[in-house]
Amino acid sequence: MPLDSVSERRTGLTGRAVAVGCLVVFLAVILAGPAHRYLAARTALNEASVEQSNNARKLTQLQQQAKDLQDPAYIERLARQRLQYAMPGDTVYVVTHEGDKPDLATSNSQSGDAVKEPGQTWNQRLWGTVRTADATP
Repeated sequence: MPLDSVSERRTGLTGRAVAVGCLVVFLAVILAGPAHRYLAARTALNEASVEQSNNARKLTQLQQQAKDLQDPAYIERLARQRLQYAMPGDTVYVVTHEGDKPDLATSNSQSGDAVKEPGQTWNQRLWGTVRTADATP
């Protein structure tokens, strides 16, 4: 056999190369499903880890908030800030911008609707308004 015919015959695809190629494709198809499940499981595990750390941080915040709510001074401070409560003897100032009408002026006793009777507490006044409303036909 001449040397040229051997080199010419090896340049084409051989049966062994086709078999190896088919085996590689077969393994890629077979292993694609488990590899996808593995990567999805790792992603879910990472997300669960992040969620667990967020939940742990939120738990510590809620425990601190529960501890703070046991303190009467903290509750008083919240009432003053959020509900704008004032203790007896406190002087309350309302700051308004120029040209704005203050909200307290409409509910003040100067409007003529609400009259504070001296010596009565707020709940006695409230109950008096219920009695007055029941008395009207």
